[in-house]
Amino acid sequence: MMRRIAFVTLLAGALVGMALAQPPAGGRRGRGGQPSGPPVGAPMMFARGGLMMMLGLLNNPQVQQELKLTEEQRDKVSALSEQLREKFRGLGQELRGLSPEEREKRIRAVNEEVEKELAKVLKKEQLQRLRQIALQVEGMAALARPEIAKQVGLTEGQQQQIREILREANEKRRELFQQGPPADRQAMFREMQKIRQWVDEQISKLLTEQQKKKWQELIGEPLKLEFRPFGGPRGQ
Repeated sequence: MMRRIAFVTLLAGALVGMALAQPPAGGRRGRGGQPSGPPVGAPMMFARGGLMMMLGLLNNPQVQQELKLTEEQRDKVSALSEQLREKFRGLGQELRGLSPEEREKRIRAVNEEVEKELAKVLKKEQLQRLRQIALQVEGMAALARPEIAKQVGLTEGQQQQIREILREANEKRRELFQQGPPADRQAMFREMQKIRQWVDEQISKLLTEQQKKKWQELIGEPLKLEFRPFGGPRGQ
């Protein structure tokens, strides 16, 4: 049961992550006319936030503008995406075959490698802002991660309640996926966003005012991203 829930979470995060990584209509494209984006297979890791999400976001023109990337940096980001796409091809299938503990260890190793590469491309302040944007995209579900929970000052009881909220959200997503491939992908995306909003609302109720302040400090100034859900018309 837990393995099924974990997989649904990963798949749900992939859908959101892939939409955010898409450039707006007429946006920057990679080699061969294909949109620049995260490595094939790696989108499964979007659900847990971290470096792979950050790499995907770096290919979003709005994020590039927010970070004030130079042309040289944009070229390096595109090249890094190509490099990691090849290196981690088939990673999604690999993760599915691992135990939860092995999966976490593998994801940590990949994240560490990506972080080293990103540090070669971005300035310190750019990397910090990118982390803030990634947390904004991930939402309060990020508080389920130990390192984020520690920074905000969550109690063990609060962390347990957050895990329960995420379990309920996973069940809602699982029900959506059980209906089969969506005829309207944008409608599916909207439903996923509703679940994400529900998660944020429920977790927010658990936090003290001081913890909410800490969270706001972590996510920084809000950035309203514009993207096309799964290739559809541009929307908020």
